Amino acid sequence: MSIIKMSRFFSSVTNLVLAATMLVFVVSNKSQAQDVIKNASPIHPYLGIKIGGNFSYLDGKSWDNGIKSNLLGGVYAGIKGLRVGIQAEALFSQSDYTTGSSFHDVYSDYYNNIGDSLKNGSFRVNKLSIPILLQLKISGGLWLQLGAQFSGIVSVDDKDKLLHDAKSIFTQNNIAGIGGLTWNLGKFNIGARYLFDFSNINNTNVDEVWKQHILQVHVGVKIL
Repeated sequence: MSIIKMSRFFSSVTNLVLAATMLVFVVSNKSQAQDVIKNASPIHPYLGIKIGGNFSYLDGKSWDNGIKSNLLGGVYAGIKGLRVGIQAEALFSQSDYTTGSSFHDVYSDYYNNIGDSLKNGSFRVNKLSIPILLQLKISGGLWLQLGAQFSGIVSVDDKDKLLHDAKSIFTQNNIAGIGGLTWNLGKFNIGARYLFDFSNINNTNVDEVWKQHILQVHVGVKIL
């Protein structure tokens, strides 16, 4: 074989190898791209309604710290991937608080009638709240929820007409931390969470700290 023919032969082989290498590279990249798309986390938006129980007590020296039960209800919406999601809610809830034996001694200036000094009062606080939650998948349909809740008082029912203005003794807006679990069962979900106030909700001129502690349980259903 002449030198020219050998040169042409090696040139052809080199070009064939280069072409094969390029083909393998293109096929490999296409396969990897398909795997990335296949394994990418899908994002699912959703909307639902929920109802449940609100179990609360008010931590303060002048209050009866017993746990009281009430209802809550509202809507929720969010987006969720395979492992992470974000959820926002709009909730209406109620909390009942009862004064302790020393309440009149400390807050007598707020009473309607001085003759009620031996009388305990009960207040129902109605609130609108917006929880913002980060959701992390634990296993199966079980998710961890962590976040904060922004609440505003709509009204306060002074059942015993004890005070001049029962609503004014509470801070009108507050922020609470949230930690809880939710379990998704198809269209339905059940869950429980614990809420704790970051700030003092005592709006009187008395230097005493009031903080709410709340346990919520719920049943929800997706509508979209």
